[in-house]
Amino acid sequence: MKQKLSKTAYKILNLCLAALFAAGACFFYAPAGAAAQSTSSAETQAGESTEQAGETTGQQATEKAAGGSTEQAGDESEDETADAAEAQLSLEEQKALLESNIKESEEKLAELAEESKVTEEYINALDEKIGALNEQLTVLSQQITQYSEETDALEAEIEENNAAVAELEDEIAEIEAELERLNALFDAKYEAYCIRMRAIYISGSWGIISALLTSGDISGFFTRYEMIKAVSKSDGELLAEIQQEAAEIEAEGSALDQKRAELQKVQQQLTEKKESLVEKQAALEDAQEELAGKKATLSADRAESDSLYAELTAENGMYSEYKNEDSELVAAVEQEIADLINGIISADDVTLATTGERDADVSVEYTYTDVYSNSDAVLNMTYPAPGHYTVSCSFGRYSNGANHTGTDFPCATGSKIVAAQSGQVIRVKRLDYSYGYYVMIYHGTDSSGRSVVTLYAHNSSILVSVGQTVSKGETIALSGSTGNSTGPHCHFEIRLNGTAVNPINYLSK
Repeated sequence: MKQKLSKTAYKILNLCLAALFAAGACFFYAPAGAAAQSTSSAETQAGESTEQAGETTGQQATEKAAGGSTEQAGDESEDETADAAEAQLSLEEQKALLESNIKESEEKLAELAEESKVTEEYINALDEKIGALNEQLTVLSQQITQYSEETDALEAEIEENNAAVAELEDEIAEIEAELERLNALFDAKYEAYCIRMRAIYISGSWGIISALLTSGDISGFFTRYEMIKAVSKSDGELLAEIQQEAAEIEAEGSALDQKRAELQKVQQQLTEKKESLVEKQAALEDAQEELAGKKATLSADRAESDSLYAELTAENGMYSEYKNEDSELVAAVEQEIADLINGIISADDVTLATTGERDADVSVEYTYTDVYSNSDAVLNMTYPAPGHYTVSCSFGRYSNGANHTGTDFPCATGSKIVAAQSGQVIRVKRLDYSYGYYVMIYHGTDSSGRSVVTLYAHNSSILVSVGQTVSKGETIALSGSTGNSTGPHCHFEIRLNGTAVNPINYLSK
């Protein structure tokens, strides 16, 4: 392209020299009016050149402004990239911290294992490791989600860039074709003009004067003069056409260069995004593999913890629940309980699968004679397993971070489980997981207007039904080890407005 433009510029220079020569030759026979017209034409051309220069300057200013916008967009893109990098760094830091905690737990476990694994201290240390693994799995899941989103975004951008490349290539092809056409027209007219200039050069200015002076009469003189004038005008018009086409060629050439530069930039961006996509996909695969490995480790550690805990509680009789229950099952049961307490759904709308005989659900209507109303007397409760006051597992969180929403009282299978306060039975369930066979009783409201509900879990037998009114201390079930349980005990909960609280604060013998 540069070689072609240089050749065109060379031809334009020749044309300018030829035009000067032609102007000098015609000076001898151009009348004053023609000279004035020529001057006016030159001024017009100068004005057009000035306007063209102004347009060029405006175009450059527009391109500069566009460039500024592009740079600003680039800065915004860099800011977004920096924010993403900062978030990614945060996830990496979390992973590193959790990995450090896991390593410390493993070192502690190794020391404790030298004495015995069937100890509360060893099991707690193992549960701490499990808690760290759970958090690490959460971080890894977030990281995988982030990588997946970034990968999807990059794939979409690559698709857009491919479309942009194809569009630019089509535009370049059109410009090249137009440029080829203009060059062909230019070459033809340039050749014709050169022939005319050579003829003028050969004839010289004296040939023109001689043609005029050798006219036979005054009529012939003016006839020849008009012919020479017409030829001169035609030459000027041909020169103007050539100059215009040369300008078009230059403009098309500039447009072509601009499109090629734009194409190169887009192709560079495309290459960078493809490389980034490969990196993100590799990181995503690594994170997925790491997640799978951590899940396997977590599963093994949970199994070991539950096995050791069952062995430990069997030795000391301090039965409770396994600490590593399926979180989805727990969440489903908790949601149904919350919905029932909050009145979002009625008992007959609960459809969670149960095992054993399923009681028919009925709607329950409460009267002031059945339950307490705005009285703190409702909070004066008795122990749910009379004579069994030892706590095997307190209210709060396990060492692995899981939540224990009640208090466990170990007792032999078949021990009496009584209502901690008078009220009405609102739930009877028989599950082979979670709470196992459990009962829920609504007692009314305290002085703050909070609903008061108690829950009794892991029973071997249930002696009441939904809607039944019970008195404080009345037997409602027999203890057992159903559901998630290491041995016979009573898991007892108190919920105020649906929120579990520490039962010990409300119990008295």
